[in-house]
Amino acid sequence: MTEGKIRAQFFSPFTDKKVVTMFTARRDAASSADLNKAVTVVLSGIDLTAYNTAHHTNYTLLPSDAYTLVAQPGVSQKGTGAELAFAPGDFAKKFMVELDGTKLDPSESYAIAYAVSDPAGLTVNAGKDTIISTIGIKNKWDGTYAFTGTMVDATNSNLTHVNDYLSAHGEADGTPAPMQYELRTISATECEVYDNYYYGGNYMLINNNGAMSNYGSFALIVQFDPATDKVVAVRNYYGQPAANTRSAALDPSGANQYDAATKVVTIKYFMKQPSVVTAAPNVRTSWDEKWTYLGPR
Repeated sequence: MTEGKIRAQFFSPFTDKKVVTMFTARRDAASSADLNKAVTVVLSGIDLTAYNTAHHTNYTLLPSDAYTLVAQPGVSQKGTGAELAFAPGDFAKKFMVELDGTKLDPSESYAIAYAVSDPAGLTVNAGKDTIISTIGIKNKWDGTYAFTGTMVDATNSNLTHVNDYLSAHGEADGTPAPMQYELRTISATECEVYDNYYYGGNYMLINNNGAMSNYGSFALIVQFDPATDKVVAVRNYYGQPAANTRSAALDPSGANQYDAATKVVTIKYFMKQPSVVTAAPNVRTSWDEKWTYLGPR
């Protein structure tokens, strides 16, 4: 499987049909003689319920009425599994489906999941024997945003907003201010805040006396009310609270609102850390920001 264990794809809402490549299987032949052999690789369906339990995920099996397999030579479904028949000279097979957008629920994270059960004598590369291919519909807040505003750490005045670092050093780093984060759909009403601009990962970046840094085990998940576009809650991606006692909370003095006309989120939020700030309400750090939509991620 060329994509690795998990292949995640998100799409803007659609009501027509869309052809999607769920995964690609490739055979790397050791010789031209091997390449010119006909082989059939058998894939067995993975129990998603057991997978979800083991990996703390919440995938739903892609319903059979939500897609049809795109006809291709050598690619077929067999019950809950699939077969990939490589003719002589074939080195890759794409598993492609036609999705029906009217059958997809934006609140669900859909998946198909297969494991190689019969490699037909071929050697399966380590970590490439399974594929979880997921499909999700982006909610309306999904996208790339420029973050501007202020940050105050009540325990350390050397820690300030990430844009203080980027304004001084970002041009040299190739990441000029303002900071860009992605709001990534995780449900119909929630987005995780993801750094795809500087480090890459779920981080809330900060300036530490002229050096780039971040708060360990702290990143935002933001929940919106779809009827009003209000930001109704935030929580810590790493746990509420995380092991280091850090949690996220909205500052109720903020507008905490998404403006659909301008695509700007105006928000105030806290990082609480009672292990450091012992007095209630345990607020260590405060942000007052605007997130301005730049485009799709």
